[in-house]
Amino acid sequence: MRRYVAKNFLLSGVMLSTFFIMPASTSAETLSLNVEEAVELALENNRIIEQRAEDREKAKWRLSEVRRNSGLRFTWDSSSTRIGGRYYHTLRSPRYQIYGMSPQERATYNISDISYYPQYQSSNSNSFRLSLPLYTGGQLENQRKSARYGLNSADLNLEDAKQQIKWQTEQAYYQAMQYRDSIDAQQEAINLLNEHLRTVQIQFEVGTVAMSDVLATSVQLANSQQAFNNAQANYENALATLNNIMGLPVDTNLILNREEKYSTLTTSEADCLKYALEHRPDGIAAAYAVKQAQAAVSSTKAGFRPSVSAVIQGSMVGEGAFKANQTKEMWSAGIQLSWNIFDNNVTSAQVQQAKADQRKAESAARQQIEQIQMEIRKAYANLKIAEKNISVTKKAIKQAEEEFLIAKARYEEGVDTNLAVMDAQEKLTLARTNYSAAVYNYNTSKAQLEKAMGIPIDIDAAIYAKSVEEGNVAEKALKDSAQVPLKIFDADGKIRKRSQEDIRPIANSSEEAVEPFTEGEE
Repeated sequence: MRRYVAKNFLLSGVMLSTFFIMPASTSAETLSLNVEEAVELALENNRIIEQRAEDREKAKWRLSEVRRNSGLRFTWDSSSTRIGGRYYHTLRSPRYQIYGMSPQERATYNISDISYYPQYQSSNSNSFRLSLPLYTGGQLENQRKSARYGLNSADLNLEDAKQQIKWQTEQAYYQAMQYRDSIDAQQEAINLLNEHLRTVQIQFEVGTVAMSDVLATSVQLANSQQAFNNAQANYENALATLNNIMGLPVDTNLILNREEKYSTLTTSEADCLKYALEHRPDGIAAAYAVKQAQAAVSSTKAGFRPSVSAVIQGSMVGEGAFKANQTKEMWSAGIQLSWNIFDNNVTSAQVQQAKADQRKAESAARQQIEQIQMEIRKAYANLKIAEKNISVTKKAIKQAEEEFLIAKARYEEGVDTNLAVMDAQEKLTLARTNYSAAVYNYNTSKAQLEKAMGIPIDIDAAIYAKSVEEGNVAEKALKDSAQVPLKIFDADGKIRKRSQEDIRPIANSSEEAVEPFTEGEE
């Protein structure tokens, strides 16, 4: 009876392990890639980056719109109507025609000539207006400044989105790798327990151990199989998340290259923070938002001042499309001034709203600086903790392996309990899981630190801001700040210094004071 029960436990353990180890069904497409290739795919396909690019396009055309508001405007109004009624009948009568004539015209008027009585059945009107704003009290000038700062912010927000997606991709990649290593660790635990269960079964058959040892080992095996199943589900979900970030179908079968290597970071936290305050694109974009709000305040204050425009306008009304036989053509040219002398403090209220927006933008900029400081502190601390855990857990694996072998040998010799073997096996699985977690936590924390520092993807935000301060338009600033290295740390773990081969030098630099922007075409 004891042999029959033990054999059933052993068979059930083998069958369960075989079921859980079965490979998952393959998806429509298989893709093998490393973390760098995953980042490249995400930067190319991610929807958030696509949306930020459209925000940049919108900001570019917003600037184009406000720039053209200061140029010539030509408007033409035209109408064609069918007319009738008592009013127009009076206009057609000879009496009205004669009444409207001068004495000289009446003397030569021949009432028998029917052509002098035009029968108006239609009326066509054409008017035009050509205007050029000469002075707007600073409204158009500050609107252009605001739009330019908006375009600068859009450039930096696009770069920030790319850095964010890079960080999310690396995080998802390393998370998936950690779950895959967890699968391996649980698989190894299943293999060890299956082997131990066979040993326990043999000893049970010869009567050297109790049935409780068989039961305990079987339960431990079932627990390991459940942990294996959970790790496999977590791995599949992590792959789906990674596929989504990279813009791939969620069922794409990914083969991830193992990423266990890591390099020690020797850069200090203070240097990381200094770099972040100079290079974080969202931090610089927040500063541009303040300038944009300041320009909006100045633009709103233009409502207190007059506006002056040069105007040329004219009109004609006739029976034909461009005839003036119903009224004589008219035109005028001159200067038009408009001044809102009293608007019941409406403009004042609008200025106060704009000032509130400015104070809000200033508060948001200060909050962004505080956010950068917090992110650097957290990422740097996580990195250093993970670095310490790597050496600790690596040593723990060797110790756990040795403890398990000793416990197993002592149990087979009958000088130790099955509980000691189970405990040693759990410690070995935990040590392997902890080591994998420490390695990938280190890589994830390093990626998080790079994001917190604002490591460039396509443009260096600090160089971009410097180019803008020198009076260059956005397109020129983009060119000046391009061609920076993707990786910022050198082999020694310190911040890499850029060379002339990494970036294009900023052209046309001058020591003279210049306006923040030039009037060049965007």
